[in-house]
Amino acid sequence: MTTVTSAAPGGSRTTAVAPGPRATTPAGRVNIADRVLQKTAERAAAEIIGVDAKSVHVEIVSARDTAAVRVTTPFPVPRLDDTEAVRAATPVLEAARVAQGELKARLARLFGREISRVDLTISGASAPQRKRVL
Repeated sequence: MTTVTSAAPGGSRTTAVAPGPRATTPAGRVNIADRVLQKTAERAAAEIIGVDAKSVHVEIVSARDTAAVRVTTPFPVPRLDDTEAVRAATPVLEAARVAQGELKARLARLFGREISRVDLTISGASAPQRKRVL
């Protein structure tokens, strides 16, 4: 807060600046529509997990400074007839925990608020499509 007072004509002016956090706090607040948060979370989850964004469903419960996210998605697994890929694959539970942590960190950065929890529900498996050779 800045206060300017004037003395008699031709006199001096005095300026006082109030110290403290009010000087750096922006006026008002910014609200982001829940749909924007939902679409952002769906795309982030799809990218991190490695599935199509259309197959990911996200629910967000948000408060002023925090949010909880529930993600339902199929999870990518190797084709079962590809024994080398099956042997080399990370177990689904371990991969899901890693994805859950990455999603929590990314959403916190994108939303600018704490993400209190990310619940991940795996609704099915998503195997890569077999390419046809003509």
